[in-house]
Amino acid sequence: MDQDRRPRNKLAAEMSSVIYGGGVKNFSGPSVVGSRSGINSALRFGCGIVALHGPVVSIAKSSALDSVAPMNNPSSKKILFCGPAGALGLALVLLGGGCAGPKPPATHTRVQVDSALKPWSNLKFNDDPNNFQFVVVSDRTGGARPGVFEDGVRKINLLQPEFVMSVGDLIQGGTRDRHNINTQWVEFRSFVDQLQMPFFFVPGNHDINNEVMADEWLKRFGKSYYHFIYRDVLFLCLNTEDPPPTRMSTAQRDYVARALAENPKVRWTLVFMHKPLWDYEEDTGWREIEALLKGRQHTVIAGHRHSYTKFERNDQSYIVLASTGGSSKLRGRAFGEFDQVGWITMTDHGPILANLYLDGIWDENIRTEKMAEVMRGALEGKAVAFERMFTNAMFRGSASFSGATTQLRLANAADIPMKFSARLHSTDQVHVKPAQVERVLPPHSTTTVAVALETPAPIKVSELSLVSADWSISYDIPKVPPVEITGKHVW
Repeated sequence: MDQDRRPRNKLAAEMSSVIYGGGVKNFSGPSVVGSRSGINSALRFGCGIVALHGPVVSIAKSSALDSVAPMNNPSSKKILFCGPAGALGLALVLLGGGCAGPKPPATHTRVQVDSALKPWSNLKFNDDPNNFQFVVVSDRTGGARPGVFEDGVRKINLLQPEFVMSVGDLIQGGTRDRHNINTQWVEFRSFVDQLQMPFFFVPGNHDINNEVMADEWLKRFGKSYYHFIYRDVLFLCLNTEDPPPTRMSTAQRDYVARALAENPKVRWTLVFMHKPLWDYEEDTGWREIEALLKGRQHTVIAGHRHSYTKFERNDQSYIVLASTGGSSKLRGRAFGEFDQVGWITMTDHGPILANLYLDGIWDENIRTEKMAEVMRGALEGKAVAFERMFTNAMFRGSASFSGATTQLRLANAADIPMKFSARLHSTDQVHVKPAQVERVLPPHSTTTVAVALETPAPIKVSELSLVSADWSISYDIPKVPPVEITGKHVW
């Protein structure tokens, strides 16, 4: 089935997409739809608008457009650079539907059921060609927790969005040392270069918090604010550190005004920025931009606070994302504290945001046959056994307790080592020794641990406070994340 079923003339008319910062210029040069030879012709003529059959983004020629754009490595086969001498243009062509010209219409479904009853609700497939999906990531830094953002990158590749947006705080920053800044950017690029789709950079206060870091940003990405149009949706990527701290310059506000004025009829406008300036009392320059947005359908997405909150302003959604690896107490939904990516489906009625917890995204190996085999003994309650010390009759009677030694039995039925860890909690009445137990059991082995419960004086069993232990067992299984089971025992 063609990935875009719109008529070719309509598709060509929509190919006015731009990615640049510093001014928008209309282009009246040749446009080409269809084959690679057509693209080559467009390159010879200076590449105005290049469009291929299928889902396409094209970039209009502009003398204000640098050859550097705030997106990840453009060396992919899906990226095409073009432009006349003296005025480099950058054209991004997503080869979604191939380039051999139009394909014959594809049949959506081929079903035949003889009875009037059908084993489905309806055949109105949710496949609007105008819809598209992308991911937005939030703060990686401001106290980066190692491995979280990298895990997010792997999981984004599982989701297979068309591209990835960001809202800043990509590196830790906090320095004027150019070598240090470069080292941090090299590290971050090593993460995003693992993505199988484009990544669009938006600066945060950790990325640009002094003039040296601002200069290093421009050296790498060319622009600190820019916009592009994809499938008739305007993406505004803004800089809330222009200049630091927490400002939007007059030049940036003028740029936004021009971008909005020259794109009045897009079906939606999406704004990405780091700090949620609408929630600041001081004058940051945002009020002027927000006034320009009034009267058009738009959504604003920010980060910075590492705590998710949805606002409603001017009958529109303004969203502050949680974190994607930045510092967080991870206290959950009630506090808005969790590691996430935002999965956005763009429709004619606006964006639909699904907030995905990173620890809720897994590949097909979430549980394998090997894992099931390894965990069988633990899941059946055979791996950890605490010896019983008290009977119900003892609690009902007048029996007293003056201390005892009990046994903790551990059994590993798996063919790989089992790690066991426990914390044993004393009370004012009963002191437990040892307070902590750590063991690694070889495959197919058992062991026992003596646990002493001591009291300073005899006490009636019925008056004893509860003594407990929290424990966990884990296995390191090749090619899958560590597997852990936790439990609690009360004497």
